[in-house]
Amino acid sequence: MSDRLIFQLGTNNWQRGGEFAPGSGILHEAHHHAYNALPGVRAYSMYPSRRQRFRDEDVRVFALEHDIPICESISPVSNYRWHSMSEDEVNAYRQRLTNEVAEWLDEIEANSEDRFSLAIAHHGFMNTVVMRDVIRRRAAAGRDSMPLLCFVHGTELKMYAHERRADQPAEYPLRFLPFMQREKIFDYPAPQHAVDVVASISAEQIEALLDFFPEFPRERVVLSQNGYNQDVFHRLTDPTGLYADRAKVLAGFMTQVPEGSGRQPEPIDPADGFDAVVVFCGKFADWKRLDALLHAAAIYEQQKRRILTLVIGSGPHEAQVEMHDLAARLGLRRVYFLGPRPQDELAVLFNCADVGCFPSYREPFGLVFIECMACGTPVIGADSGGPRDLVTPKVGMLVPETDDHAVLAQSLAAAVDRGLDEGWKQTKGPTAEAYAKDNFSLVNQVSKLLAEVDRLTTT
Repeated sequence: MSDRLIFQLGTNNWQRGGEFAPGSGILHEAHHHAYNALPGVRAYSMYPSRRQRFRDEDVRVFALEHDIPICESISPVSNYRWHSMSEDEVNAYRQRLTNEVAEWLDEIEANSEDRFSLAIAHHGFMNTVVMRDVIRRRAAAGRDSMPLLCFVHGTELKMYAHERRADQPAEYPLRFLPFMQREKIFDYPAPQHAVDVVASISAEQIEALLDFFPEFPRERVVLSQNGYNQDVFHRLTDPTGLYADRAKVLAGFMTQVPEGSGRQPEPIDPADGFDAVVVFCGKFADWKRLDALLHAAAIYEQQKRRILTLVIGSGPHEAQVEMHDLAARLGLRRVYFLGPRPQDELAVLFNCADVGCFPSYREPFGLVFIECMACGTPVIGADSGGPRDLVTPKVGMLVPETDDHAVLAQSLAAAVDRGLDEGWKQTKGPTAEAYAKDNFSLVNQVSKLLAEVDRLTTT
């Protein structure tokens, strides 16, 4: 019996070779391994990187001489925005990527009796256009066609929203939304091999996509909530053992400081000890609202309970300086900036925390919520975006959404106090762990997604 060949084209690098990855890169890598864990499936993947030069049997790197182009202003690995590229640079990127993908697909099929039967483009932007171009090229050469699945992640939709609002014309000129509309990439039915199925990580992202591209039929959009890596994110020890050991565990982590700041890295070792731990993980972007959590820390640090706040993640140098300076102005004594961490270390930190606090504005999905819950740690977020689909009172709490960061800080501080007063780690932690395990495994996610693609493309 022949194998089912699947090709995925990613927008961001994977987390290997010492290079940290944003959420979509981590998801792409996890999906690649999950597809290959399914019987009768062989998945191949390509992703861009300036640093990595891997060339595996089933993975290729699209080698760049510049940082990875991004849709927004913030990424853990790049500040190089699509809007900073000239038309010639965009066209050259598109053509070179199209050529490399098409040539590798030809090479794979030349050495196999099987043929590709599904293409997956991560992000509803350039990768989707490139995969459509590849499928057209293959059709012109007499090859069998294959369905195109576009996996929407959210940052491209934020870019389109910035362009349409026209409130930052210098930074987000109306350019790529009209480009996608001219390409007719989401027209359906697809007379020239455009997108057949869209998958999105949250209900809110589905509505956003259909708002920009109302021509695409709603019934061909699949809600595919993210899965997590169960081999990495799980409870590492029982709560009693963890509480006895975590001071020693945390002391092994060093803080990171912005280059040129004059500050010195230091271990997590408060002189008077600590009673509880709050953890944040995310890039230093405005919509992640780390500043609101720091203001919340300024509130709960005034109380008798000694609470550590661990900040995991990073961003452009100016954003790092801004957050460190804010912590200094607020006089925060127990906030530690740990920088980006590998996933195994992130799992250790989630295990050590009493609660995870991720106050993003309209988070597209919230994989970090799931990973934190899988480690037996309850979560706090804002009542908007993907977390609405994930966070129930049994596993944590969503505070009211607001544009007022001072009000948000008050709500976050109150939620942290409540979680600690009520012992959520003990009462909600086991439920959160089971909820993540039962509902968000990667193999379960990709199996359901393939079933939906088959249902929609064979009728």
